[in-house]
Amino acid sequence: MLFVIIFAFLFLPFAILFPTKVIHKERLPKKRKAIVTSNHYSNLDPILLDIKLRRKFRFMAKVELFKNKFGGAFLKSMGSFPVDRNNVTPSVFKKTLSELKQNHQVFIFPEGTRNKADTEEMADAKSGVITFASKGDAEIVPMLIYHKPKVFRKNYIIVGEPFKVQGANPARLTKEEIEENLAVYTKKMEQLRIELDEYVASKKRKKNK
Repeated sequence: MLFVIIFAFLFLPFAILFPTKVIHKERLPKKRKAIVTSNHYSNLDPILLDIKLRRKFRFMAKVELFKNKFGGAFLKSMGSFPVDRNNVTPSVFKKTLSELKQNHQVFIFPEGTRNKADTEEMADAKSGVITFASKGDAEIVPMLIYHKPKVFRKNYIIVGEPFKVQGANPARLTKEEIEENLAVYTKKMEQLRIELDEYVASKKRKKNK
C-alpha cells in the first residue's frame, strides 16, 4: 500500500523533471520471475526505473543507503533490500532466491557501483548476476540507461531480450560456465548500447530536418 502511495506521489514530478522514453518495454516479462539488470548512473536510478517501467522491482541496494532511518524505510517501501558489497552474506542469497521463488523480479546493478563520470563505458560486470540467475532458475533481462538522469534532460531506457544462462547443468554452473555466461551478458549489453545510440541518433536526425 505504501508503495502505491509513493508511486502515485512521485509519478508526475518524475514525468516532468526526468522525461524518459522506454524502448522495447514489451520485452520485460510481466508476471514471471527474472533477474533484471542495468548500468548505473545515479541513486535516482531505482526510482526512475520503478516509475518508468511501472514495476515494483526488488532492488539490491548498498547497505550504506539504509543507515538513515527515513531513507531506509523509503527504500524498503520501494522494494529494496540492503547488500554489503564487500561482504555478500548467505542471507543475501536467501533473500534473493526467496523473492524469485515468489515470482518477483530482482533488480541488480552488475557493475556494483555508480558511473559518476556519466560516460558510456561500463565497469566490468560482477559474476553474481549469473549466479543468482542460475540458482534461482530465472531469466536475465539486460537493460541500458542512455545517460545520467538530469532535470529536464531527455533520457532513454532500452530493454533487451530476456535470456537464460547456459551450461551442462544450468542450476549448478562451473566456474568456467559462469565466466562464459558473463561474457555473453557483457556482449548483450554492448549490443544494447549500439542499438540505443543508433536510435537516439536517428531521433536527432529527424529533429534536425
